[in-house]
Amino acid sequence: MIMGDVKDKSRKLVSAKAAVRPVRGGKVAVSILDLLNWAFQRECAQLDFSPISSITGARSQVRSMSALIAEHERLGCHIDGGGHSEPHPDADLVADAVSHLSEGAGGRRMAIQIAELARLGATPDWMPDAWPRVLPVETHTNRHGTSAKTIDAASLGDAGWPAQPRRNRKGVIVHDAVRACPVTIRPSVNDIARARRAYLVWYGALLELRAGFRLTDQLGALSAFLVTKEMPARTPWIKSS
Repeated sequence: MIMGDVKDKSRKLVSAKAAVRPVRGGKVAVSILDLLNWAFQRECAQLDFSPISSITGARSQVRSMSALIAEHERLGCHIDGGGHSEPHPDADLVADAVSHLSEGAGGRRMAIQIAELARLGATPDWMPDAWPRVLPVETHTNRHGTSAKTIDAASLGDAGWPAQPRRNRKGVIVHDAVRACPVTIRPSVNDIARARRAYLVWYGALLELRAGFRLTDQLGALSAFLVTKEMPARTPWIKSS
């Protein structure tokens, strides 16, 4: 099966028969993101968190993802991808590499996120175009439109304003409540920072996977693909001039 070029920015794989760029050994050059999308979206590869010993029947001293790939290739074993038909062997190998992400790269939780995003042909939501906005906590709508709900400022205690005295038309001193509008900030700076930290963790996991496949290319770990250096934008929220 041949993977096509990704032509739209959403990274969705449109066709497996699109034009490809063959490289040495007849392999197809792909980015790590395109390889993941192909394996999980088109080939329906499945994660398998069972230890290598349960697959090979032997005790393994594998520590890194790249060493794991080499070990699987040497033993000639592939995990069952599931589904109605067998995935391409390379897709099984990709799924296995993702299953064995190091804890420093996010471990199993990140592996699940990578697989889910790849099936959608998506990247983590880093909240593009988001900025903190001051909004009323509550609003009410009537025939005149929607407006913010206000409260008596005195209910805020020391932070509020007491009722203010004034003299009415009859010369009597009355006290009028000072109205206050409780507000909130959405999204908060912390919300935006959290989303972008999560994106960077995902990006770091892709770096680990890319490095592993590039290191094991000389062993012929992947039969049909050659992983390139291409990566998605590291900080897409920073606009270059």
